[in-house]
Amino acid sequence: MQTTQITVRNVSPILKRRIDKLAKLKSMSINDFVLDALQDKVGGKTAKDTVSWRQYSGLIDNKGINQKVLDDFEMVDKTMWDKT
Repeated sequence: MQTTQITVRNVSPILKRRIDKLAKLKSMSINDFVLDALQDKVGGKTAKDTVSWRQYSGLIDNKGINQKVLDDFEMVDKTMWDKT
């Protein structure tokens, strides 16, 4: 399944604390919690969408990790940050 990344700006400190607290209470990552909340609110959740990374944490061996993809997260996009 192909996914898309989005960024949410202007999150109030109160909302951020609430998200952090609820995600921790449910033993979920913030990303998984927010995705679940969005899917519950706007719809689009199907039976096959209910599988999340947290269900499989620790079950992937090193052969299943693509280091090139992980390395992409370490690179800074200078065009994005040099807009001063």
